[in-house]
Amino acid sequence: MQLLAALSRALPPHAFFCGPTAAVLHGLPLPRPLDAVAWEKPVIGVPSGQNRIRRPRTTGRALTVVPEDIVEVDGIRCTSPLRTWAELAESLGVGQLTAISDRLISRRHPLATRDDLERTHRRFLGGRGSKKRRLAVDLADERAESPRESELRVLLIQAGLPAPESNVEIFDGARFVARVDLLYPAQRLVMEYDGDHHRDPVQWSKDQSRRAELESLGYRMTVVTARDFDDPVALLGRIRRLLAQTPVA
Repeated sequence: MQLLAALSRALPPHAFFCGPTAAVLHGLPLPRPLDAVAWEKPVIGVPSGQNRIRRPRTTGRALTVVPEDIVEVDGIRCTSPLRTWAELAESLGVGQLTAISDRLISRRHPLATRDDLERTHRRFLGGRGSKKRRLAVDLADERAESPRESELRVLLIQAGLPAPESNVEIFDGARFVARVDLLYPAQRLVMEYDGDHHRDPVQWSKDQSRRAELESLGYRMTVVTARDFDDPVALLGRIRRLLAQTPVA
């Protein structure tokens, strides 16, 4: 952040950070390679008609912006979350863009509403990334709580599978048991995305106890990891087989 702040002070007053660099300033989730680029080669925008910024180790862009498109984060000028979302549609996949949409309308810490997404999409209708924005608005879920969970949900839906429910709380009578990432209620199938932190021995032990509790209530669970996204055909085949099985009574 300090490097971006120092660079910001050296820029002309009409310049601003945009694209992935604005995304990291707003805390929006980006794929790891793009997150690295956001810091290592900041993207600097200027209003259309102005000369693009040309500095070493930066990328200059000229964008059509209106005053409300530019905000400040800790004193650093950048595009707003919604304007940033619109621009990122040019370079992200539908699942990745939906993950950002989910973050924007998150029920926990919303930065925008679904209507805001719709208005922003219509503003840039027909431009680059328009089709992906349309899908990202339609697929957005304010209950989602992690980017990989969002990407998994989109992968399932785009493969023609039913939309699972996100972050469902499961109870045994009045006793809270777990909040699961994704759930197919009729099939009693739970899908959990496990990131690297689940390798911690204490977390692993908690995960096993939680799984045992869910299975004792008749739920089935499948765990998805980053490696599964490298072979989506195999992952989708697994989910289809599980959905086809008769749920435990």
